[in-house]
Amino acid sequence: MRLFDRFRSEPVYNTRAVVQRTGVPADTFRAWERRYGLPVPARTAGNQRLYSERDIAVICWLRDQTRAGVTISQAVALFGVEHGDTSGDDADGLSTAHGSWDGSEPATEADGRLGEFRDQIIKALVKFDAATADRAVEEALALVAVDDVCLHVLEAALVEVGDRWRRGEVGTGSEHFASCFVMRKFAALFNLSQPQYGRGPIVAACVEGELHEIGLLLTSLFLSRHGFRVVYLGANLPLCDLLTVVREVRPMLVMLSAATETAVEKLNVAIATLRGAVVERKGWTPAPMIGFGGRIFVDRPELRDEIDALFLGVNARETIECVEQALARDRAGVAG
Repeated sequence: MRLFDRFRSEPVYNTRAVVQRTGVPADTFRAWERRYGLPVPARTAGNQRLYSERDIAVICWLRDQTRAGVTISQAVALFGVEHGDTSGDDADGLSTAHGSWDGSEPATEADGRLGEFRDQIIKALVKFDAATADRAVEEALALVAVDDVCLHVLEAALVEVGDRWRRGEVGTGSEHFASCFVMRKFAALFNLSQPQYGRGPIVAACVEGELHEIGLLLTSLFLSRHGFRVVYLGANLPLCDLLTVVREVRPMLVMLSAATETAVEKLNVAIATLRGAVVERKGWTPAPMIGFGGRIFVDRPELRDEIDALFLGVNARETIECVEQALARDRAGVAG
């Protein structure tokens, strides 16, 4: 079905007119054109872009897909499949299969947009303006790689709001509102990453009593996008239920999160209990690796040495490296 064939293809609209008709910033659809070949404007003798009704319809369609949570590279690939258009198929040879990274242009210091998006979101969140924050996230995801948006826009905005709360510059309501907003964004991206497929599985949980799960969710999102199957169990998981899941799922890695000193005590208990369960089940091979992370181990790195398990790094990107290195060592040990 050639859905867009019914729109006129004569190039008559300048950039300003397209912005007014679509609500999409010019920088955004120009970046789509540069990276993915959509839309396809004509050029005047003076090298100015002119857009057709069809171009405008394509921009609106891509806008609606990204607002629904689809990454721009996935939307372009879907456009090629559903609308018979090959201009955006597999841009730059990028596969959109599960496990690939987004393919949006990576952030650089020269880009400068990450800080702008972060500041826009902070300003909106402290005013409880989710609509404005949503638009900033949509534009960021259209221009910048998903992992950079997560780390340098959403997580950075949340950290700044938390710092302002600790300094007494914003109220508890603003801090909670910001946390819930960022949590929803991470959850939506995690669902889109198809965490039910890939290598693994990896069981991810906060230890019993630990309520801070944003860091764990972000790390799980990165692992899923890197091609791992993630069984995400969230905050405050009772130890008995963790054991039940591990026995049933038989993961290659159990990833536990703790953010406070109290949770560190629970973490030690959970690790010892998991190791005891493995010993009891002598036929359970290979035994799952046990990894840990959390805010307390960033603020107080000396605590890492007190935990009899693999420290998974100070952020989601480091976790990917730690897991891959641990798996490589494990394979080398088996081969030896």
